Amino acid sequence: MYRMKRPMIFFNRIELNGRNCIKLFYWYDEKIVNRIKQNDWIEYDTSQRIYYVQEGKNTIGLLSELFSDIAEVRLDHLDYKSAERLPVNSQSLGQELDAKILRKRNIKLSTTLLPVEIGNENYIGIRQYFPKDIYRRLFHEDYISWHNKLKLWVFQSTKENLHKTFNLLSDRYIIKLNGSLKIKDLEIRQLLMEQIYVKDSYFKSCPKAYLEYLNLHNYSWSTIGTYHNMLLRYINTFRDKTISQINTFGINEIDDYHRKIIQEKGVSPSTINQSVNAIKLYYKKILGIEIDTKEIERPKSDRKLPQVYSKNEIQKIMHCINNDKHRAVIFLIYSAGLRISEALNLQTEDILYDRKLIQVRSGKGKKDRLTILSEKAAVILKRYITQYAPVLYLFEGQYGDRYSTTSIRKVLDKAIASARIPKKGGPHVLRHSFATHLLENGVDLRYIQTLLGHNSSKTTEIYTHVSTRDLSKIQSPGDFLDF
Repeated sequence: MYRMKRPMIFFNRIELNGRNCIKLFYWYDEKIVNRIKQNDWIEYDTSQRIYYVQEGKNTIGLLSELFSDIAEVRLDHLDYKSAERLPVNSQSLGQELDAKILRKRNIKLSTTLLPVEIGNENYIGIRQYFPKDIYRRLFHEDYISWHNKLKLWVFQSTKENLHKTFNLLSDRYIIKLNGSLKIKDLEIRQLLMEQIYVKDSYFKSCPKAYLEYLNLHNYSWSTIGTYHNMLLRYINTFRDKTISQINTFGINEIDDYHRKIIQEKGVSPSTINQSVNAIKLYYKKILGIEIDTKEIERPKSDRKLPQVYSKNEIQKIMHCINNDKHRAVIFLIYSAGLRISEALNLQTEDILYDRKLIQVRSGKGKKDRLTILSEKAAVILKRYITQYAPVLYLFEGQYGDRYSTTSIRKVLDKAIASARIPKKGGPHVLRHSFATHLLENGVDLRYIQTLLGHNSSKTTEIYTHVSTRDLSKIQSPGDFLDF
C-alpha cells in the first residue's frame, strides 16, 4: 500500500534587520500553513516573503515541538553542531504567567429546559414567563410555541432548535438542564458549560477534541464537566498565548500555573490534583506528549478524617423530618450508604423488597452494585410510595423528573439545625456514618467496601480511623491516677 511521505520543514539561520532570526522553509502544505497562522509569534516579512522567528535560547526547541506532529523537522541546514532540540519539560515560553481566573458574566436570572412528550414525540419545554421583548421574539419564531394546557413554551428536541433557543435567551439567562433531559451533543454541552464566562477577545474555548475523547471513553458528564473546567481555566490563564503556544508548554509552566492559583485563590490540594490530572490527560491523549507527573509539584493532601454523625444524632435528625418523602430519601441515603446522586437516580423497580436489597445502577465509575435495604427503610418507602405514587424515578420532582440535590441538601440542613447538632455536613456525611456504624457493629471491612462500591480497600480503611469500636476498649492512663 502506497503511503504518502510526511511534509518537511527546514529551519535556516538568517540575519534580518540586524537581528538573528530563524527562517521557516517548506513546500506548501495546508497543515503547516494553518499551524503557522495559528501562532502569532511567527512573523512574516513582506519584502522577502518569508516566515521567521527572532532567535532566542529556546527557539529551535519550540519550533521543533510545534511542527513535529505534522511534519518531518529538518535541522541539518543550521550552522552549528547540536540541533538544540529541547525536551518539552524544559521550555519556558509561559514564564510571564498572568494567572487571571476566568471572569464570570454578571447574570442572575436562569431558566431550565425540561423534557416533554407530546403525541409520542420528544419536545423540550420552558416554564418561564419572559419579559415583553423576549416574549415578542419567541412569539414570532416558528419553531417554538406556547402550550396552553402544559403552560410551557415548547419546541421539538433538535440540535438546530436548541441552538436557536440558546441564541435567543443566553444574553439574559443562564440556561440549565432538567436532570431528566439527556443532551449528548457535545457542541450544545460545551455551550452550556461555557455560557457563564465573559467571552472577550482573549477567551479560548476548551479544545473540542478533549471533550470528544472524554465522551468516547465513557467518562460521566460530571467528570467531563470537572475536567473541562480545569483545562478551561488553565488555557485561559495564559491570556496572550494561543492554543498552539500553550500546547508546547511543559512541567515548568504547569507548576507555575498551580503555584499562582494556590497563592491567589488558596485552592485545596484535591482541586490542584484534579487540575494536574486534567492537564496531563490533555497533553498525553490529545497532543501525544507524555508528561511525567512525578516531576510535577503536587501539594500534599490533608489527611482529614471524614465527618460522622453518631447513631443518636441520626435519630435526632430523623425525628426533625416530618414530610414522608423527605424522611424516605434521607433515611435511605443513611441506611444503604448511598451517594446523593445514586439515591436520586433510583427507579421504583430498583428496590428489591423480597431480597432486602437495592440495585444501584451506574454509580461512581459507571458501576452497578447491590446494597442493603433495611426493614425500617422498606416500611418508610412503602408509606411514601402509597402517598406520592412515583412513576419512573423513586424520588420525583415537580415535573416527573428526578428530585433535585439542592432540595435534599436544604431538607438535611434544616433538620440538623432543628436537632441542634453542632456538626455541619451534607448527605455524604450520612454515607460516612453508615460505613462507620457498620464497622462498629463488627461488619468485615471487605463487605463494607462492596456495599459502598469502593474500588480499593484503602479507600474504605479510612473508616477504621473514625470507628470507636476498639478505641472505647482502651483505658486512658489518666484513669490510673488517684487524686
